[in-house]
Amino acid sequence: DAPKKTRARAITDPRTASRIMHNLVTAPAPARVGASLNVAARSARVSSARTAAVVPVVARHRASIVSTHATEFDGVSIPEPARPPKSLRGASSASSAGARGFVGAAAGAIDVIPGDYRIGGVLLSVAMFLGPVCHLWTQFGVHGLLGGFLAFQASRVRFRFSDTDLDVVFIEPGADDATAASLDTDSSGDNKLQGGGANKWSFDSVVNWEFWFPGFPVLVYYKENQTKAEGQPHFFPIIMDGKKLYEVMLEKMPKSVNEKPPVSEWNLDTAFESTSLGRSIKENLSDEQKEQLKNTTGFPFLDNK
Repeated sequence: DAPKKTRARAITDPRTASRIMHNLVTAPAPARVGASLNVAARSARVSSARTAAVVPVVARHRASIVSTHATEFDGVSIPEPARPPKSLRGASSASSAGARGFVGAAAGAIDVIPGDYRIGGVLLSVAMFLGPVCHLWTQFGVHGLLGGFLAFQASRVRFRFSDTDLDVVFIEPGADDATAASLDTDSSGDNKLQGGGANKWSFDSVVNWEFWFPGFPVLVYYKENQTKAEGQPHFFPIIMDGKKLYEVMLEKMPKSVNEKPPVSEWNLDTAFESTSLGRSIKENLSDEQKEQLKNTTGFPFLDNK
């Protein structure tokens, strides 16, 4: 081995290298090829020796940044990357949990009431009966136009409740209700028909609200003093999920002047009890009829119960 190492180092001497080059130039072609191969082999051995000296150093550096734990795969031990310190892992987990909590809180802070087509559909059905069947074409036109308008509004008007405000936004007809959460109140324009200004009111400004009728939602009303100091009333047909609207209003808006029953008690009897006219009608009913009112819940053929 010693002579081989000496010859390998001798090639790096300038004079020796010059002599070898001279011999290559003056030697016949076969000799030049053989000499070239010898030089290439010697250079390869030098390169291998240098690489062998460098590899242990690199391996030591890699070992310093790799965990001592290893995983076996098919009989071969594979080192795992080193984990960050516990203090950093805890901070990272806390940060991730905090971010998830913030997103969840932000998403849960706004309740979007989905659209409902029952009132519009009922009016359109009545129109089809009044016109083709009864030949009452004027009534057919009135009911048809109103039903079509309410059905169209139900496809785009969305009520939103935050922790402090109620506002109204418009979505594209047919779009998912979730898109309403990211829209601006300006999408619904100016409320010119009911006092003017933006369609957004704080709960603190609400003086009173009513819901007609608990059990058979048709119309919602509330009065606020944000638009006008003396109070501005607002009326909206129930073109949204009436049950969810009622639940959210009970939860977030100030208490109504009139006591409101919980949703679990909704029936036709609670609908009659919500107005003085309904209570007057009940006085003329028999006990059996009153019992039937309590057993009637939801719109016939439209609600599951």
